[in-house]
Amino acid sequence: TILVIEPSPLEKDMLWVSTDDGRVHYTLNGGETWSDVTKNIKGLPEGSWIPQIKASNKNKGEALLIANDYRRFNYTPYAYRTNDYGKTWKRIVDEDDVESYTLSIVEDIKEPNLLFLGTDDGLYISIDAGENWTKWTQGFPTVPVKDLVIQEREHDLVIGTFGRAAWVLDDIRPLRTIARNKNVLASKLTFFKPPTAIQAAYQQPTGSRFGADALYNAENRRFGAQLSYYVTIEENKKDSKTKKDKNSKKDSDTDSEIEESKLKWDSLTMQVYDGERLIRTLKQKAPKESGVYKWTWFLREKGVERPSRRINKSKREPSGVTVKPGDYKVVLSFGDQTSEQVITVKSDPRLNVSQKSIDEVYAMSKELETITQTVSDAVKQLNESKAIAEKFTKNLSTLDKTKYKAEIKDSKDLVKSIDDLIGLYLGKVDKRQGITRNPEINISQRIRTASGYVYSRKNGITETEKTLVKHAKDAVKDVLNKTNAFFDDDWKAYQSKMESIKTSPFKDIKSFSLD
Repeated sequence: TILVIEPSPLEKDMLWVSTDDGRVHYTLNGGETWSDVTKNIKGLPEGSWIPQIKASNKNKGEALLIANDYRRFNYTPYAYRTNDYGKTWKRIVDEDDVESYTLSIVEDIKEPNLLFLGTDDGLYISIDAGENWTKWTQGFPTVPVKDLVIQEREHDLVIGTFGRAAWVLDDIRPLRTIARNKNVLASKLTFFKPPTAIQAAYQQPTGSRFGADALYNAENRRFGAQLSYYVTIEENKKDSKTKKDKNSKKDSDTDSEIEESKLKWDSLTMQVYDGERLIRTLKQKAPKESGVYKWTWFLREKGVERPSRRINKSKREPSGVTVKPGDYKVVLSFGDQTSEQVITVKSDPRLNVSQKSIDEVYAMSKELETITQTVSDAVKQLNESKAIAEKFTKNLSTLDKTKYKAEIKDSKDLVKSIDDLIGLYLGKVDKRQGITRNPEINISQRIRTASGYVYSRKNGITETEKTLVKHAKDAVKDVLNKTNAFFDDDWKAYQSKMESIKTSPFKDIKSFSLD
């Protein structure tokens, strides 16, 4: 039974054919005549199953062949390459290279040194044309790999498995780079050329909101820019240790230097530039092992702080508006190493979005960010003032509740006034349990509503968005006036009164007697 009919992508009328009883033939004239090269495959048991032949897209007469014999309880892996139309075959996989029998193989469409192999034990990769093989385990289970194909447009490896359906290894171009230049593996840091980032538009499928029990959804590629880098951890740790040994004398300057060196190698930093303007800075912990890793930039600029009832001290940079389509420079830093690339960002090609619409949405989004930052600053000042008043309440109560009764009352009244103002920005605190609704519209709600409408308008800003932004700005101005009036009147009077208090930890002394 014929299992494979494989046409050559380089030669018209050239075909490879293989069967379930170990026969391999080829034709150069579209099947008029056939040449049998079965006996040239040395070391392959007669009658083996040959499920795949892959003709080269680079050289005429070159092909890869996979064979297995597990149906006769022979679990030895077999894989061969020919460069001369099957006259000679070189075995490139045996039992010393991989576990269990082979099922599929594919050569990269660009780089001949890069090969992928599917076995009953999982996925293997070679960066030296089959001389050495490494099992791929990052996110991929140990399952039979029945077929492999490279998606040319996206540069992805698509894997057909037995037991886990289809699985995609996104963007194999970093592996191509390594296969082309092995020196990458000796570098401390290499930032690979990133693929074009698409600002993809997502829509929930009809009828999928309330799924049934145990509804399975496969994992999609993450939104944003997929950035890949290679990092050598062991070498960097060694350098850090060497520096520590050289500076073994104990003084504060040296200790500080060593600590700074450790911190450099503990994390990676990504900086994104729009021209000369730094628009985003991201950090993450360094991997524990050397290898190729991915980092996602969600195509957003640095944002502003969001108003909160708590005084936040987050070290993470908040995300902001979505960037416009264009080219951006990305600089990756690790210790004393830096590597940079340029990434291209494009709109979703399925949408007809004009540059005018993009500019309008971006400008109004930045305007809403400015409003949000002003609100955040006002709420932060209110929170700080509240903390001061609460501290006075606590300290004066500890010293003498009776003596400072009036001051304690003033402090509590002031805290209540501040809470009322913060409620205008963020809404009143609702202590009810369950799903609750507050009918009063606050500042944050107005800003969120306006932002949501603006962000969703791919075809440009309409009167609806302009009206929502105007309502938000008018409401913010009104509450800011109330906030400023509070600080000009109530807070200044309170501050003056508290500063005039002469507190003392000493209390009046009483005499004690049993008479």
